Order: sequence, then C-alpha cells, then structure tokens
Amino acid sequence: MSTDASVAEDTWPCSVCGEPATPDARSDCYRCGEYFHLRLTTTATGRDCGDVWIDDEVMALQFACRTCLDEQMGEPPPDDQPERPKARKASGGESARDLARRRR
Repeated sequence: MSTDASVAEDTWPCSVCGEPATPDARSDCYRCGEYFHLRLTTTATGRDCGDVWIDDEVMALQFACRTCLDEQMGEPPPDDQPERPKARKASGGESARDLARRRR
C-alpha cells in the first residue's frame, strides 16, 4: 500500500526544469549526480531533460542532464531555465569512466 509520504519520497525535482521526476521517468547525471527527466524506453512519453549514449572508451551507458551537456559544449543556460533546485544527489559513487581510468 502506497502512502503520500512514500510517493513524495520517491519523487525528486528535475535538476533541469524543476518539475517532479518519478523513478520510472528519470536518471541521474554522471557529471553533477542530480536527477533529470529521461524517457527510459522508446515507447515512453514525457520529457527528456538530458541524454544517454554509449561511451566507447569504457563501453558503458553514460547519462547526462541538459545543463551539464550545454556547459560541456560551452553554451550558456537559457534565460527561462529555472534556478537549479537543491535535489538529492543520485549517488556518491564514481562514474564508469573514472573507474576504468583508475584501473589502467
């Protein structure tokens, strides 16, 4: 049985748009560690506030929010982008890239 408290506990604000991001429609950014909206299947509907790709160096999926991707490309954030909410960090671990580099 689900209670309002458990639903609120599993719903965190998207670090890009600030709207609630539920576990079935979010991922965490490998760069900043914050949650963002991501359609996890090709048939899913909803927002995409980031991207996912296969990193050829470590042969692993990498997930990144639109804010970090834009910063990496040297693009300024849009004027209408909300201030990044203080969301719970998704994980405190290292990225797959960092682990692979350390093993070399």
